[in-house]
Amino acid sequence: MAEKRMKQTRIYEKVVEELKSHIADGALKPGDPLPPERQLMEDMGVSRSSLREAFRVLELMGLIESIPGKGRFVRRPRGDGKEGDMPLEDEAVLELMEARRILDPAIASEAARRALPSDLTKLRRILSHTEDYLDSLDHRAQFDFDFHLAMAEATQNFIFSNVVKLMFNLIMTTHDRIYGLLHDKEAFLNEHRALYEAILDHDAERARSEASHHIDRVYRTLQDSLALEAGTD
Repeated sequence: MAEKRMKQTRIYEKVVEELKSHIADGALKPGDPLPPERQLMEDMGVSRSSLREAFRVLELMGLIESIPGKGRFVRRPRGDGKEGDMPLEDEAVLELMEARRILDPAIASEAARRALPSDLTKLRRILSHTEDYLDSLDHRAQFDFDFHLAMAEATQNFIFSNVVKLMFNLIMTTHDRIYGLLHDKEAFLNEHRALYEAILDHDAERARSEASHHIDRVYRTLQDSLALEAGTD
C-alpha cells in the first residue's frame, strides 16, 4: 500500500513539474486553456486521479485556475502589469501573505482568549524543537507550520485550523524557495516566542499586535526579495 502511494506521488509530481516547465518557457501563456484531461492523460501516460492531484497542487501554487463551465487556464498576473515579470508562483506567495496579514492577528487574538493548558504545552514544545533545529531550513518550515496550526487549534474553532492548513499547503509546496529568502531566522524564533508569551498571558491585544508585526515583517522581506529577483532577470 505504501509502495502504491509512493508511486502515485511520484507520478503527480512529474505532471506538476512538466506543466510548470511549459508555463515557465512560454509554451503555455497566461490566459491559455490547459489541454483537455483526456489529451493530457494520453500525452503523459498518467491516470485521471494523478492528473487531478497535479491540478490541485498547481492551483495551490497559483499557476492555474479553474473557471466553472469553461475549464482550467494558466492564471493571469494580477493588477496593472507592474509585477508582470514576477513568476505566477511568486505572486501567489505574496497574495497568500497578504491574506495572512488579515487572518493571523485574528487567529492569535482568539488563541489568547481561548487557549487551554494542553494548547500552551503544545506551543511550548514546538518552540523548543524550533530552537534545536533553527539552522535546518526543512525543519524551520515544518515547525513554522506546526506552530501556526497549534495556534489556530488553540482558538477551539475548526474553521481557523482548516484555513491554516490550506495556507500552509501552498507554503510547503514551495518551502525551499520561501524559507531560502527568509534569512532572519533569529527574528523568526523571537517573534514566535513573543506570540507564545502573549497567548500564555491570555493577552488578546498583545497577541494580535505580535502576530501583525510578525507577518508584516515576513511579507515585506519576501516582497523586497522577490521584487529584486524580478528586476535582475
